[in-house]
Amino acid sequence: MSKTKGFRAQHDDLLKVVTEISTHLNVNELSNDATEVRRLLSLLFGKLNVHLSMEDNALYPKLLEHSDERVKSMAKRYMDEMGGVGKAVNAYKDKWSTASLIQKNPSGFIEQTKGIFDALAKRITKENNELYKPVDEL
Repeated sequence: MSKTKGFRAQHDDLLKVVTEISTHLNVNELSNDATEVRRLLSLLFGKLNVHLSMEDNALYPKLLEHSDERVKSMAKRYMDEMGGVGKAVNAYKDKWSTASLIQKNPSGFIEQTKGIFDALAKRITKENNELYKPVDEL
């Protein structure tokens, strides 16, 4: 069994929620009622927090102790990059913390949501294709 199977499954779960939220990114729908989207965002952020915690507590410490300097360097780079993504996600969460805030500016919400989702999808792809490959080979 792959050492990163659980992390990859979490990525799949995150992307499923992103896809579900994306079906609601409509100005008319959101200006009338953003309750479902806000609920789904809470679900997404809960899953993301669990995933990041598992990476921070189980994956990165092992990689940072690896004997191969390339693996250590990659782990450090990924951790540093995630700090920037994390700040953007936290700012987004704060800005769109309620359904009423989303309803007041649905176009701004949609634009920022697409940006956050794009960054998240790119990060997931990068982890699946670059970071997890050497982990599975350990």
